[in-house]
Amino acid sequence: MRVLFSSGIIREVSSVEVKPLDFGDGQISGTEIDFLLTTGDNLKYIYSQNVPIEESGQRAIDFVKALYEDGKANFTHEPVEML
Repeated sequence: MRVLFSSGIIREVSSVEVKPLDFGDGQISGTEIDFLLTTGDNLKYIYSQNVPIEESGQRAIDFVKALYEDGKANFTHEPVEML
């Protein structure tokens, strides 16, 4: 699967995982999306704190679903920050 991460940067992705962002206190504070590249590298992003948790979770799930169904997806419009 291919993901456009920014203008001119397309990476081959072997898996994607959406998970709740927990800093260890058991309280969910956001949504994390982790990409495993075919090279073995990992890219981890969190959704902006300006995006409500429910919305960020749904956006991440919708992104992964589109990536799976189409084999390619554009990540450039997601309100995320790299970990």
